Amino acid sequence: MKLSYWNQQFQMTQVLPDFHSYLASMKRRSASVTSAFQRLTYGDDPRQYVEWTGTPSKDRPLPVFIHGGYWRALTAQDHRFVLPAIQSATGAVANLEYRLLPHVTLRDIVMDAVQGLHALSERFHCPLVVIGHSAGGHLAAMAARQIPDRIVAAIGISGLYDLTPLQWSFLREEVGLTLADLRGQSPQDVWEGHDASHITVAVGANETPEFLRQSHMFANAHGALSLTIPDAHHMTVLDDLADPQGVMIAHLTTILATSHSNL
Repeated sequence: MKLSYWNQQFQMTQVLPDFHSYLASMKRRSASVTSAFQRLTYGDDPRQYVEWTGTPSKDRPLPVFIHGGYWRALTAQDHRFVLPAIQSATGAVANLEYRLLPHVTLRDIVMDAVQGLHALSERFHCPLVVIGHSAGGHLAAMAARQIPDRIVAAIGISGLYDLTPLQWSFLREEVGLTLADLRGQSPQDVWEGHDASHITVAVGANETPEFLRQSHMFANAHGALSLTIPDAHHMTVLDDLADPQGVMIAHLTTILATSHSNL
C-alpha cells in the first residue's frame, strides 16, 4: 500500500521498519530501571500523575520528561529508560503522564501537561526544565508558553510545532483528529511575537523532512536554539538522551548550570 505524503512524514509504524521492536526495547529497558519513584496526582483520571525519583530541591531546576505517542498512545513508565542519564546530571528527575485522544481533546491534554507541571513546581517550590519527545515536544513548548514563571527552559526532541498537516494524516481516521481540534494548539502560532530563546529544538539528523522542517521553522521564527543529533531517527534519538555521554545530556547540563546561576 502506498502511503500518502503526510503519512510518509508522520506514521512511524510505516516509516520505520523496526518501530515495534524499538517500542519493545524501550519497555524492557524501562522495566530494568531500579530507581524508586514517588507519585503525585493532579487529577482524578488514573493517567493524571507525575512521578519523580531523587530529591528535588528549590535550589535547582527539576528536569521533567514528557513522552510522545501522538497524544493517543504509550506511557510514561515505558519511557523511564531515559531518566537515569538525566538524573545523573541533575540529582532528580520527573516523568509526566497525561490522558489520551480520543477520550479527551488535544486542548485537554495540553492542560494536563500544564497542571502536572504546575503541581510539581508547587510541591517542590522549584523551577522546571521540561524535556519532551515528539508529541511531548509539542506539550513542552505549549506549557512553556502558558506557565513561563514555572519553566526556565524546555527541550523539544523531534517535536511537533505546526499541527496543521496532521489533519491530512492517519490521525484523522485513527482518532478523528480534525482542523477544529488542532486550532490554537500549534506552538508555531502561540509563540508568535514572543521570545523562545530558552527553548531548544533538538531533532535527529535522519528524521523525516517534515519533522526537520518544523524544528527549523520554529527555531528560526522564534529565536529558539537548534540542536541536531547525528545518525538518529525519530525513535533512536531517545538513545542519545538515555546516554550519559550523549549530546543532549551535555546540552542539558549547560542549561541547568545557566538556569541555576540565574535563580
